[in-house]
Amino acid sequence: MRMADETIRIYVITHKEFSLPATEILTPIRSDRRTGDHIATEEAYCELRAQYWIWKNQEAMDYVGFFHFRRYLDLRKRAVRHIPYHITWRPDPSLYTIGRLRESLAGYDLIAPLPEPIGETVWIRYGESSGHRRKDLETVFRIIVENYPEYRSAAESYLNGTEEYYGNIYIMKWQLFQSYCQWLFDILREFDRRTPDRLGNTDGYLGERLFGIWFSYQKNHGDIKWTEVPRIHFCCYDDKKHPFLALWFFNLFFPPGSKRRHRIRGFLKKRKNER
Repeated sequence: MRMADETIRIYVITHKEFSLPATEILTPIRSDRRTGDHIATEEAYCELRAQYWIWKNQEAMDYVGFFHFRRYLDLRKRAVRHIPYHITWRPDPSLYTIGRLRESLAGYDLIAPLPEPIGETVWIRYGESSGHRRKDLETVFRIIVENYPEYRSAAESYLNGTEEYYGNIYIMKWQLFQSYCQWLFDILREFDRRTPDRLGNTDGYLGERLFGIWFSYQKNHGDIKWTEVPRIHFCCYDDKKHPFLALWFFNLFFPPGSKRRHRIRGFLKKRKNER
């Protein structure tokens, strides 16, 4: 099938009212959608609730993608490829036309966000982040080893690495999406069964790490063609005022993934521990 004939849909996940660019390929979807087969009431899954709904209820298409109302993938031809994300005011509708998307997808099965250097291992970053517990990630790792042993090496490499895939955002072929969701939600459901005291948003946080493990495995063992692009974070996505200039200047002088940013984070962490 020619790329020009393939069906593509990108869902922009939200839990609130927001401004969506007027394009033919972006479709808003509520994470708490309660029709059909859904997990809308399970808030620990965050935006994964919408991905679950599409997996279970939507008719097949050629490509499916997911953005977040505050962050998209940067589909510009000349996007800066060494910085994981940049901050801008609002989405640019010209980046999300069917023509631009087909051009970006030509020859690829999957478009993922650039991994973000974090200056420490994924294990350490997860355990030290607010609302995260290392024991939850350890439980997920054990589930992978027990139920998907072929993924063990990818999991060990990713969790001991110093880069992360953030956002639960991507664009991929429908069949690849189907197999990813089967793997992802099977692991998270088993995690839920083993963790009666899970914290709020835990499954969403774990989903980000699981995407990194799954994608790492696919890159090394799967027969897929892939590329990585930066993320775009928006400061003006509703009618409220947001500190655009402050965030823009901070990212300018302390770029995401940079040594300067890691030093700032290390300094703040040290100050916090000294209190």
